[in-house]
Amino acid sequence: MPAQIAVPWAGGGNFNGTTDPKTGIVSGTLAFGRGIELAISGSITPAGEHGPRGVELKGEGHSSLNHIRGYFIEGSPHPLIVGTVVAVHNDLAKQPDGTSGPFVLYKASSSAS
Repeated sequence: MPAQIAVPWAGGGNFNGTTDPKTGIVSGTLAFGRGIELAISGSITPAGEHGPRGVELKGEGHSSLNHIRGYFIEGSPHPLIVGTVVAVHNDLAKQPDGTSGPFVLYKASSSAS
């Protein structure tokens, strides 16, 4: 099957990560449930001539590799990043290599008990 463009293929996940304030290095995990977790690594990219402030990341785990590129939406009350995920190889949802799809990363509201 050939690669596809703009395919939503993964349900919601939970990102737990940190960013080093001096270097902009990002590390963490992205969990989808049922024991599916990807290691996330990469960096914050500063705003510049070629675009707004963003992230350049990779997600790895279970022999899968995904490239993640997104941009911060400035003015949001909490961090909000929108972008694209590309399945590089062995996608966990069995999408063909090269398939890309959109994502939105946001801080979920917490409810008080």
